Amino acid sequence: MTQYIFTTSSLPPLKIGEAPEITFEQLDTLLYENLNPRDYKQTEILRRLYDILNIRALWKGDSFDPHGNLDENDLEEAVVDQTDLPRYVNDFLDTHKTKEERLKYFPILISLFFKEEIKHADPFLKKYLDFERKLQLVLVGFRAKKLKRNLEKELQFEDPNEDLIAQILAQKNAPEFEPPEGFEELKAIFEAHQDNPIKLYQSLCEFRFDNIEKLMGNDTFSFSKILGFMAELIIVEKWMELDQKKGMEIIDEILEKSTGEKRRV
Repeated sequence: MTQYIFTTSSLPPLKIGEAPEITFEQLDTLLYENLNPRDYKQTEILRRLYDILNIRALWKGDSFDPHGNLDENDLEEAVVDQTDLPRYVNDFLDTHKTKEERLKYFPILISLFFKEEIKHADPFLKKYLDFERKLQLVLVGFRAKKLKRNLEKELQFEDPNEDLIAQILAQKNAPEFEPPEGFEELKAIFEAHQDNPIKLYQSLCEFRFDNIEKLMGNDTFSFSKILGFMAELIIVEKWMELDQKKGMEIIDEILEKSTGEKRRV
């Protein structure tokens, strides 16, 4: 396994709520100049989730996330020309022709991202993407229960035979949602902050941050440390962008990722 002593030594400490000493753009430049090509492609996999989410932002006219691989103009051109995008994205675009249809079935594209990109991910990135996918699905469970939504409908594009999906669906008639193993902490978080979007968002950021720390392990100079730092920096930067007016909008965005629907007040 490649050790990146100089690169990892250049990474400053990160803490949610404190402005980072390095911007995401500066980090990308550092990694492009110092990682071998194979490892740099792993950072592109991590960032591709934000490209996928930005595709939906283009269709909906929402704000653009700067953490993807493509800027807004390049992404729009890529979608129109179906270039510079993974095959599974182009297949989705070919299958669903209209903007309305693409938005309706967008959860399929999110599922495809995790399914396809995990195949090409290094060991740390596999674990990270698996964690992010499971977290999104567990959040759907909490959200559906709070808003009294049909869990089967919310997860209609997922495989009901998958263990995690089956665990969530088994609670469709339960009075409360019980998170699966590894996500037990989320129950207390939702109970304490479900009516305070700012606090809920902050607690979810901290939950993700802490779990990335665990996934990285103790090897200070490993590539896992670099990928984990990139994932953590995105969390820190997105928290710094948060303000009171955007609180509800942002928490809705987090909780709708796997369903494509907004919260109804």
